Amino acid sequence: MPNYFVGSVDEIRFQPLRDHGATGSRRMPLVGHATAPSCVHTGLDLDEIAPGGHLAPVMHAYEKAFYVLEGDVIFDLEGRSYRLEKGHYGLMHKATPYAFRNPGDRAARLLTVSAPQPKPQGSAFQDTYSPATGLGRAEAVVPNLSDPRIRYLGKFEESSMPSSGAISGVGVRSKSIYGVAIKEFVDRLFGAQFLAMFMVQFIPGGFGTSHDHPHEETYFFLSGKAEGVFDGDLHLIRAGQYVWTGVGCFHSFRTLGEEPVRWIETQAPLPADYEAFRFRREWEPLAR
Repeated sequence: MPNYFVGSVDEIRFQPLRDHGATGSRRMPLVGHATAPSCVHTGLDLDEIAPGGHLAPVMHAYEKAFYVLEGDVIFDLEGRSYRLEKGHYGLMHKATPYAFRNPGDRAARLLTVSAPQPKPQGSAFQDTYSPATGLGRAEAVVPNLSDPRIRYLGKFEESSMPSSGAISGVGVRSKSIYGVAIKEFVDRLFGAQFLAMFMVQFIPGGFGTSHDHPHEETYFFLSGKAEGVFDGDLHLIRAGQYVWTGVGCFHSFRTLGEEPVRWIETQAPLPADYEAFRFRREWEPLAR
């Protein structure tokens, strides 16, 4: 059984959400227990909230993060209500009640990642609960991200994307990946304990040579085209597609065409602080 999965949002149908009082909401399951037998850490979903719809207050026995792909939503968390738009992201810890609602006139879409992986429906263990009280306030405000009381929200701005070059970050500094820029969203510094979420961009001519990790990854492609090789299998990937790689899956990417490739990446569990990458081109010469 392959230790990776390549899918497309065009090949999956949204499923109406009716649990825990949700209305006008749909979910497209992308990565989870049904994706591959070896997928055990990650739950990746695409949620859609119609105008006037909402995801009623819930809390989980797992950690969850989100990124707003389209539209506007109101996010209720810790007694406050925030008006979010495309590019906003956030983190919900275990046992933290939250809710989403859409007061606008167009559908909103959110990419969400959960870790540990949510239990399948019908499991003997319940990991999602409805809190006893409501959340938030009638009037929502645009979050002031300079306010130190707002700890688990952020927003991606084009100006915040660093310049492209060799990779340098938590767990790796290497010339085995070139032409890459990474903007961290959710990580340890953000308060996460179980998962990471960030933006990755490769310039034309950029590449990442074959490597693996001691954690699972997903890649939700937003723009551009790339050649991906997963345990020796070649795939052409573009916007609207997504990839999951399991622990130990050797994978590489190469930009195709003149448009930069951009994706949202997740990791679960959180990567190690050191040696989170293992590049074949660096280790295989030692065998010779």
